Amino acid sequence: MNDYVYQIQGALENAIGEFKGLRVVVCDLNNLEIVDAPSEILDKDTCKFLQFRLQLTDDTINIQNLPAGIQNKIRVPLGKWLDQWVIENFHGNISYRKGINS
Repeated sequence: MNDYVYQIQGALENAIGEFKGLRVVVCDLNNLEIVDAPSEILDKDTCKFLQFRLQLTDDTINIQNLPAGIQNKIRVPLGKWLDQWVIENFHGNISYRKGINS
């Protein structure tokens, strides 16, 4: 797939404190971007859990301090979403050449 790394910087909230997504730094050998991944990539229960955690603290949520099961429910869909984002934004949409959408 793509050779890139990412780091979750924190959760995104709207004006009334509702969880709306994750801010992520993504880079490869030639690119560095800050990306806002929408909450819709996560399942409803994970979004509710993150919303609950945001209400408990004034500080940012450290994903590494969350239970392993929750981390997996964040990292797996985020990784899939970022795979597509990197293809489209770092390399241009090359799916027609590689048969990704076939």
